[in-house]
Order: sequence, then structure tokens, then C-alpha cells
Amino acid sequence: MQRQLPVRLIKSLAVASLPPTSTLQELAFSHHPKGVAKVVLKKGKTQLFKDGSPMVYSGAVDRIIGRPPPGTGDMVLVADGETKPIGWGMYNSASMFCVRLMQLEEEARRDPSCALNMVKLLETRIEEAIGLRKSLGLPSAKTNAYRLVNSEGDRLSGLIVDVFGDIAVIASSAAWVEKYKPEIEACISRISEINHLNWRPSVEILKEEGLDVSNLKEMQSLTCPRRTKVTENGICYAISLEGQKTGFYADQRENRQFISTISDGQKVLDICCYSGGFALNAARGGANNVTGVDSSLPALELAKENIVLNNMDPGRISFLRQDATEFMKDALSRNESWDIVILDPPKLAPRKQSAASMAGRRITILRQAGAACDHPIDPAYPEGTYLSNILLRVL
Repeated sequence: MQRQLPVRLIKSLAVASLPPTSTLQELAFSHHPKGVAKVVLKKGKTQLFKDGSPMVYSGAVDRIIGRPPPGTGDMVLVADGETKPIGWGMYNSASMFCVRLMQLEEEARRDPSCALNMVKLLETRIEEAIGLRKSLGLPSAKTNAYRLVNSEGDRLSGLIVDVFGDIAVIASSAAWVEKYKPEIEACISRISEINHLNWRPSVEILKEEGLDVSNLKEMQSLTCPRRTKVTENGICYAISLEGQKTGFYADQRENRQFISTISDGQKVLDICCYSGGFALNAARGGANNVTGVDSSLPALELAKENIVLNNMDPGRISFLRQDATEFMKDALSRNESWDIVILDPPKLAPRKQSAASMAGRRITILRQAGAACDHPIDPAYPEGTYLSNILLRVL
């Protein structure tokens, strides 16, 4: 009769038979014969980054090990006080963000193919971003303007990709993104729906990254149009690729649609209307009268074009060129009021309580929202929660 091994011994043998998993330290020497520089963290700072914070700020760094020292855009290991690697990322010698973490040690063990391999990591993360948007129903017959890559939210800090029909606008705000520009463009070009690329460096931010911005220019494929048309929730928009940010604020998509649900029979004012997104949704929702105000002539030209694109009655929706503050002062002087007032942005009040108390009015909050769901947020990086949309009732 065959004797059976104790369960505990069977488990031990099973564990012993598993192939060993390489650590980042081992991979660093196997992939890079000369080794990879280490950014060693100060005592007490390690847990923050083990918990997922993607930005290693310079104040958290104790020392850097490596000769020659790493340069901006180089790959580095991030290590604890005992020089044991906890992850790897992209280094910047000039920025307050010393390292943008790309992968932690535990993740590298699970997926060694991406460990210390920025090209493979880019391919993997962009493929994951595409899959996420498809699961959210983007693009669709009603909406073909959306965010494909949302920086830290898609674990590619410093990279934003917005898609407008068959055009991808790539916004760069980190030195490593500029370094890997050809690889990023190759990944995006492989998406079947994309026919044109528009590379838009965020010049002011890249200055802070220590880059020589005199050589950074917006780059479009030779056939890329300067203007295009997209659809969002069934409403058509003309977009200028030379406009603000990437050309269109896809983050407000769900908030714009909400406005259409509360506008029936209302008199609506859209301050800082840009190309008219909220105003158009208010009109589509049955508003009796809609006025959009903006100081930018190119933006208002787009807004007026959008009235025609959507076959809307110009008698019910109109756009005015005027400074927002001056318009509101004039409206106050003639005692004009609206049922719904939309203000997006700028930041006019430093605190929630400020504007209401200055006006001698009380408010209640009816709804709070943020960016649309194709703008994921990393909870370990709350600074990425940049958009607040609040519906207030003024009493």
C-alpha cells in the first residue's frame, strides 16, 4: 500500500517546485549590463509610494546611487532606505517630481515582461486604456469624442490622449513623454479608428520639467485637418485643433448632458461658454431662451457654427462676445435674471462660501459631480481630481 505524504509536506514541495520570480534588482542587471541608477528614499517616506502614489517628489529623496548619475528621462529604480527596490520609474533632474513611478516591485513580479521596459509598458497600458473605453461604450454612434489616456488615471503620468473622430490629440506634460514620442505615436497609430495624430506639448509645464521648449512644437501629420466635427450624446460640435487644451473639453460630457435634463422651459445663461457645449445641451433640453457669453472670438465662431450644425433655432439660442465680469455687472445694473446660470470656469471664488456670502445669499447643494468616466482618477493621487461640477440652488 502506497504511503501518502502529509498535506503540509505536499504544500511545501509544491511551493519549492515553482520557478523563482526575478526581482527588479535582478532584472536591472539582466536587462541593463551597466546597471540602473537607484533613487533612495528618506526614512519614513517609503510607504507612501508602496501604497501607490505615482509621484516621487524631490523632498522625499535621500540620495541617488549610480555613476554616471541619471539624466532627465532615464529609467531608475526607486529604493527604500536599505536600498531595496520598491519599484521603477522615469527620472527628472530638474522637476519637483523627481520620479514618476511606473511599476511597483510586486507588479513587476506578476508581469516581468513590462519590468524596466518602457516600450512594452506603453503598449500594455495603452491597450488596457483602449479596453476600458470600449467597456464604457466609447466610441459609439452618438459619441466619438472622448479621452483615451488620462495621465495618472491610466498609469501613464504626464500623457493625455483625446480622440476626436479619427484624430488623436496627444498632450505631453512630462519629459519622459517627449523622449518616447516615436513609441507613443506608434502605439496610437495602430488604433484602427485613428487616421491622424496631433502632438501638443504643454510648453509651460515642460519648462518646469527642465526641457528646452524652444525646440518643442505642435506636430500634426501632414494630412491632419486643423478643424473637425465630432458628436457627443447626439449633438454635433465643430472643433478647432488650435483651440484651448486639446481642442474640446470631453471631461464635461456627462455634466453637459445633465443640463439638458433640467432646462425645459427655462431661461438659461452660459458664462464662459467656449464653443457652446452647455448652451447647446440646454437648448436641446427645451430651454425657452439660451444666452452664451465668452471673450474669445474664435470660440464664439465655433459656437455659432454649432447652432447651424444642429439645426437649432437662432431665435432661442445666441452667443455674445463680452468679458464675463463686465457682462454680469451690466446684468445686475439692469436687474436681469435667469433660471439657470452656468459658469465654467474660471476660478472666481477662492472658497465655496465666498461668492454666496459676498452676495448676501444662501445656497444649497443639489448635485456634485466630476469628470466623465473616461477620465479615471488614481485614488493614490487625489491631485488628479481636478474638475468639480456643483449644482447650486440660490435662495
